[in-house]
Amino acid sequence: MKVLCVISARGGSKGVPGKNLKNLNGMPLIAHAFIKAKRAKNIDQVICSTDSSDIENLAKNYDVDVPFNRPPELAVDSTPLISVTQHAMLEMDRLEKPYDIIVQFSPTCPFIKIKNLEESVNNCLNSECDSAVSLQKIEHEHPYRARKIIENNYFENFIKDINVEDKKYHSRQDLPLLYCTSGGIYTRKRFLLEKFDGSDFAMGKKRKAIFLDDYESVNIDTMIDFEFAEFLVNNNKLDNEHLINK
Repeated sequence: MKVLCVISARGGSKGVPGKNLKNLNGMPLIAHAFIKAKRAKNIDQVICSTDSSDIENLAKNYDVDVPFNRPPELAVDSTPLISVTQHAMLEMDRLEKPYDIIVQFSPTCPFIKIKNLEESVNNCLNSECDSAVSLQKIEHEHPYRARKIIENNYFENFIKDINVEDKKYHSRQDLPLLYCTSGGIYTRKRFLLEKFDGSDFAMGKKRKAIFLDDYESVNIDTMIDFEFAEFLVNNNKLDNEHLINK
């Protein structure tokens, strides 16, 4: 089975202007994803889907292929990454380079370890799972504590059938261990993208978790996120698996 890794990056960004080319630890943010994907042992080809000539040139400098142009309708703020990934798979089909497993690897998650990228692929290669997705542990914003705003800024508990104010839930440690998707890795078998119609995240029924630590879970969407990433780099909080050099 052949494995394709798609790294998608728009030229524009409202949260962090030019974030994909913004310097982090001596290289552009997106370069961290390029290097890690290229070093993953079970990925056959790494490509970049972009609408930016600057990102295209950078990708080629890191020996990452840019085999097609990303259409403008897939380069707007509201475009879901899965649609870009589906488009990339179909374009590779058109170029007569079909792939069986497609990795959607986000360049805004610069600290993900290569071994977790490889594990996501191995899960789809060596088992019956349909997809392998990166998850992060939910800490402070636990869904049991979600509140819904009603009239005049009064609020009520969003989950009605659980009394989260009961003393057995007073401590964070008393809440059930739950996870959410981190946005870093979605590795799918191709049939999921073939059937994708925009109605879900195309993860299939048999999904495996790739557990990320707190550093790997950093996802840069805002300037605060970027400044936090810089803090981690500058204060030696990361090991050699999180932070990779060119």
